[in-house]
Amino acid sequence: MYVHVPFCVSKCAYCGFYSLPGATGQVSAFLARLGSEVRQRLTPDLAARVGTVFIGGGNPTSLGPADFGTLLQTLTDVLGGSPIGEWTIETNPETWSRDLLPLVRGLPGLRLSLGLQRLRDEEIAWLGRAGTAAQGRQAVEAALEATPNVGIDLILGVPELPSPARDLGTFVAALPVRHVSAYFLSLEEDTPYAAWVEAGRRADPDAAGPEDLFEVAEALAAAGFEHYEISNFARPGSRCRHNLGYWHQQDYLGLGPAAVGTFEMVRRANPGSLAGWLAGEPPATEELTGATRQREFLMLRLRLLQEGLDLEEFTRRFGPPSPALTAALSREVAAGRLIRDGSRYRLSAAGLPLANQVIAGLF
Repeated sequence: MYVHVPFCVSKCAYCGFYSLPGATGQVSAFLARLGSEVRQRLTPDLAARVGTVFIGGGNPTSLGPADFGTLLQTLTDVLGGSPIGEWTIETNPETWSRDLLPLVRGLPGLRLSLGLQRLRDEEIAWLGRAGTAAQGRQAVEAALEATPNVGIDLILGVPELPSPARDLGTFVAALPVRHVSAYFLSLEEDTPYAAWVEAGRRADPDAAGPEDLFEVAEALAAAGFEHYEISNFARPGSRCRHNLGYWHQQDYLGLGPAAVGTFEMVRRANPGSLAGWLAGEPPATEELTGATRQREFLMLRLRLLQEGLDLEEFTRRFGPPSPALTAALSREVAAGRLIRDGSRYRLSAAGLPLANQVIAGLF
């Protein structure tokens, strides 16, 4: 189950997610509407099937301890009997504090994911983010008091900035985080960062090569992390179960404004604005075809670097692969971009930076 909290203290210059900076006057209405949606959609039978909960945003902890506690209570009141093995909470460093520890310590399988993005002050400022590197380190220290399952997010592929790998080995040695997500900066429409690029104040991130990812992977491998998904690294036993559910095409519910979920072959997108969601506007729905599920299977499984794409599983779910698909896979193996191991195909080191091209070539 995914819960979208759209509020944040300030919106980052590059952010394309739906979020509302400084909209504190709407929090009470949000919490009341979320409570109604949770009780309406989570029938006892459905609540009993929820295995993971991910609270994202926005910045959920920007609600402050009192309102964030109300949010958690709303969810746990309905999910109290559910077999939940993992709770993940996203937070930015500047809003995570020890005041939140009593609220989260009892959550089973607690993971805290902190959006540090960069590890030096000048690089944080270059991205147009609030906060400092020192706040990031202090937030990680405070998060580790709640759970050992702490992760950080980093941004790669900023042409003007060096790879965060130069500081990463020292960081994870000093602060024993268990998970690192490292995503390339993308240029989102109607953001200040896009305007800076248009005006020549920033370089287009599409000009960045894959070197940052390779350097981060090398630094984290030396620290004992597994590179288990294109953008995700974990110490053994610390992979994100919730996100693995996405990559394995498990059903999930999306609650809150702009949240998306997929359940029993129907994809449901809640209204994309807080106002529309509060007003009870109906969600957009799409009945997924077998062909869509096949395409998503290919795309998502190849993102899993150790599991890869298993044609035996594909056949069990969708029937034998088409001659065009088997020919495309063979072509990518011959080109050195995929590695074949029996019925499994995995991205090679050469194929990793070309993953989008490899995947597109299978359709």
